[in-house]
Amino acid sequence: MSIKSELRREGIEVISKLNTLKVNSIAHNIAKTLVDNFPEQNINYNELFIKLSRLNMYIAKMPNRSCS
Repeated sequence: MSIKSELRREGIEVISKLNTLKVNSIAHNIAKTLVDNFPEQNINYNELFIKLSRLNMYIAKMPNRSCS
């Protein structure tokens, strides 16, 4: 089953792909939060940021049931 058909089955509608600037901002915030909150894990900020920033990220319309 393709990811598109699985998303449709779950009622998720992709609206648009995020631009590089927004993806990098999200990647920075996630990486910084994880590094700051889990120092005992010795997470490398740069490696995590790079991996997160290479992900495709989207704005999507979620079904109402997903918020409960």
